[in-house]
Amino acid sequence: MVKHKQTNKREIRASITFKTAFGMAIILSNFLVCCPDCISADISHNGTRPRENGRVDAFICNNPACRDKRGKKTGRQFTVLTSGEIKKLVEREIGEMIHELYRQGAKAKTIATKHGVSNAFVSVLRSAVDVTIARGLKKDRLVPRKTTDTAVSIDETFFKIDGETVYVIIVRGYRSSKVLGINISKSRAETEMRKALDEAQLNTSKRISIITTDAHEATRAMARHLGYPVTLIVHPHKKPYDKVVIERIEYDGDVQVITQIGVKANVFKKRKKREYHFKQAKKLTKPPAKRPRGRPKGSKNHSKPLKSNKGSPKKRGRPSIFEVFKSGTKGYVKIRPKFKQITFLGCVLPPVQKGLTDAFTFFAGKNIQNNHAETENNVIRSVLNLGGQRSMDHLERRIRATERMRNDPKLKPKGVLKHRYNARVYLKRVVGADFKDDHSNCSIELNAKV
Repeated sequence: MVKHKQTNKREIRASITFKTAFGMAIILSNFLVCCPDCISADISHNGTRPRENGRVDAFICNNPACRDKRGKKTGRQFTVLTSGEIKKLVEREIGEMIHELYRQGAKAKTIATKHGVSNAFVSVLRSAVDVTIARGLKKDRLVPRKTTDTAVSIDETFFKIDGETVYVIIVRGYRSSKVLGINISKSRAETEMRKALDEAQLNTSKRISIITTDAHEATRAMARHLGYPVTLIVHPHKKPYDKVVIERIEYDGDVQVITQIGVKANVFKKRKKREYHFKQAKKLTKPPAKRPRGRPKGSKNHSKPLKSNKGSPKKRGRPSIFEVFKSGTKGYVKIRPKFKQITFLGCVLPPVQKGLTDAFTFFAGKNIQNNHAETENNVIRSVLNLGGQRSMDHLERRIRATERMRNDPKLKPKGVLKHRYNARVYLKRVVGADFKDDHSNCSIELNAKV
């Protein structure tokens, strides 16, 4: 039996030459033509395929493992512009676009201009990433692993969907700088704020004991109903921004003790002796039973005593959050932000000491503010462009996918584009604005090497 002489298989390489409108030539030279599925160089010619500007060479993969993976009798058929090396370059380009879109907060129009693609392509890419992340993302797992945050900031922003206001409530951790809780709602009620905080608590291994927020009454009510000691730092969201109220909420049996501390926003900014005001209020966590309706027995003929001096009528409505500055007791403290030292002068109540110490931990050398969560809301508003389908579910999926990408730098969704990789995504970047989508100004040269 005569044996055939074994020959080494030749790898096929190609070069693409682009001719610009100014007569310049740009060459993408000598890259390996391989299978886009298995990246194997075991390929052979498979005739030609018709294209708009003429026929192009086609190839077929001869790797048996590739055929088994595809579950078909024949290998993958492809051309030079859909080969494996071009696919790698396109994947790298798409990875840069995803990084800029989700982590750097760039706008879709800016990315489309930079990478030479259309706005529609960026929109398709973003939708594919959102769906890919949402498919494998549990609702209570915004972070890859639990953080150790004990302090969070809460803020909300809003979108308009069919003329109706939809609020986005964000809870962000100070230590990890990651978004731990999100709630999409049609209102900013206490229950909606609590949903976002409960999700944040599931994503951290420690109890949240410090909360910063703006002067929204729902967040204050939520903090008072948590049932455990907490420090609430309230920074007003309206001018002037020079006053801050720190509320220390503690419990003594069935009695809730709320200690309000009023300070200037720059109390921890420089080394100086500072003034603060404080007042305490106590109330039962379980209010007493309501009195029965009607006149008490035996009081029909009893006349009410006349009041000798009638004072000024009581103001209606809830008291101002800054009432502590008017009726509170004064106290003094020495601040040394450079050495992280805070010294209380005179006799000080433990809740006052605890509240000011918690605030000093995060705002030493700074003004007290809530920009930690507000910054993330600004990123969401700049990144999200509610085009196409407009609903609360669509909005929530988009926001959660964005925050999941920002929370986990290692997260790289694969297979985000269901259609075939198009070489123009990469070639447009290489050649520039003179490149045409129909490849009419490029020529491909094939050469085989042993």
